[in-house]
Amino acid sequence: MAVYSAFKSFINPSFQDSASFIRNLVYQLFRRFVIWIVSAGSVPEHVAIIMDGNRRYATKRKMKKLKGHEFGYNSLMHTVRDCYELGIKYVTVYAFSIENFKRSKEEVETLMNLMQEKLELLIEKESMVKTYGIRVQIMGDLSLFPQRVREAADRAMAFSRNNDTAFLNICAPYTGTQEIAQAVEGVMKAGDLNEKKISAEDIERHLYTSDCPEPELLIRTSGETRLSNFLLWQTSFSLLYATPILWPEFSFRHLVRAVLEYQKAYPFLQKRKDQLLTLVPHQHHD
Repeated sequence: MAVYSAFKSFINPSFQDSASFIRNLVYQLFRRFVIWIVSAGSVPEHVAIIMDGNRRYATKRKMKKLKGHEFGYNSLMHTVRDCYELGIKYVTVYAFSIENFKRSKEEVETLMNLMQEKLELLIEKESMVKTYGIRVQIMGDLSLFPQRVREAADRAMAFSRNNDTAFLNICAPYTGTQEIAQAVEGVMKAGDLNEKKISAEDIERHLYTSDCPEPELLIRTSGETRLSNFLLWQTSFSLLYATPILWPEFSFRHLVRAVLEYQKAYPFLQKRKDQLLTLVPHQHHD
């Protein structure tokens, strides 16, 4: 009887099913059209994102904080896919600040459990990492993680090490000042000095992002316009795009709007960058 019902539904779908199929088809066609239009302009190779607003999203909807972070993870996966389809090769996200360890013990423990769970999801056979050929890199002081989370991070990086179609840099536990400090320490330990003094190029070789171009576009959600100690060195020439949208609400249309703002600002950004590099020669990873 169940088989007969399924067959009947297949050959004679309901109006609701047909309407849903048509809506989805129209959306996918519109999405492809938008990608085609946006791709005709200058698309940033590297986008950085401060994913802000998970807790406010949960409060707004009277959910537990954990639910807000789970919705935030879903938003990250959708955004990584959207970036890839728009031609953005590198995505760097601020996932967990070292300062976040100052939150309540209960919340930190919950976030560590969620971090471990989501890192393990990245290495499943049907994960987006495998489907799109994404290399996952965890950037930060991993020694601050509990061992179980550190091991999950190591597995995710090892699993995707040979992927090179796209790159997802997850900054956790991270601050920009800590990154710069460890870069200087790395230069000193390596004895990698230029004429017995530390140069900008020396430091850049030891940054977590040394194998990535600098981000051209930095997106921050939830209406804030602060860098919050994120990529302080790398964002000298980045366009900061702030949106009032909370991170779990961030979608394809918000990403497109950010890229369009970047395209509008692109001539000025390039001119300004060329002027400054002419005045102060400085090697960037372009």
